[in-house]
Amino acid sequence: MSSTPPESPLPSRVAPRCALAFAVLYACYEAPEGIGGRLLGSFAVTAVLMMLFHAVAWSVGRWLGYRNGFHAYALEWRPSALARALAVMLVLKPVSVLVGVALGVMRVQPLEKPQVGTALLVAVLGVAVSTFVPSLAEDIVARGFWFRAWPVAGQGVGYVALSAGVFVLTHVYRLGNGPLEWLMLFCTGLAYAAAVARTGSLWGAVGLHWGWNLANALLDLQWDVNAVGQGGRWLSAATGLVALGLVVLLPKRRDSTV
Repeated sequence: MSSTPPESPLPSRVAPRCALAFAVLYACYEAPEGIGGRLLGSFAVTAVLMMLFHAVAWSVGRWLGYRNGFHAYALEWRPSALARALAVMLVLKPVSVLVGVALGVMRVQPLEKPQVGTALLVAVLGVAVSTFVPSLAEDIVARGFWFRAWPVAGQGVGYVALSAGVFVLTHVYRLGNGPLEWLMLFCTGLAYAAAVARTGSLWGAVGLHWGWNLANALLDLQWDVNAVGQGGRWLSAATGLVALGLVVLLPKRRDSTV
């Protein structure tokens, strides 16, 4: 069944306007870690700035002409895309760790005093929220904006490559780790962007991205997981490429007509 798409691009949405919008989003996304984490060393400030990012993103979307500011980033509610992508990564990430252990590039040991019972439940809920909010923010900057608000590379292969490159740049504080870090980020970024292109929704990328971060956090609640040398980065890059192939499991975008 065809459905009417959300607000169509406006004639006023020209390159300078979009470039300014992206600059604002990028600066506000980097502020939590840069100001709250590195400058002030305050988790509270980091958390507040990250929450404020979403208010800024909505306002920028409104400024770009969308009645619902989040529609500027293809964030119309698509629970099927989110749930299926989340499930894919919650399975793939632990499998990747097991493969890493078998290859000798990951070490996993049980924590001496892992949380149990109510404490574990509270911790799980906490990491679910604390991984979701920044994952969504980064997806807006690296993927949703370029897919809907400013699709300068289209919505196919060009978009996937551009988005993966921007994803590398959103990790500005990790660029000093070198080319292997960039490669790892680019490979995972390809999977996340391809999820948007396939589903037509940013929720496809959110599911994969949040699933990756959530799986890492959940594993850390029970086990001490460490990479051996550079093997962890190579493993993450390979996992990103596997995730890229598994994007075919996500629901296809719904064709829309005006």
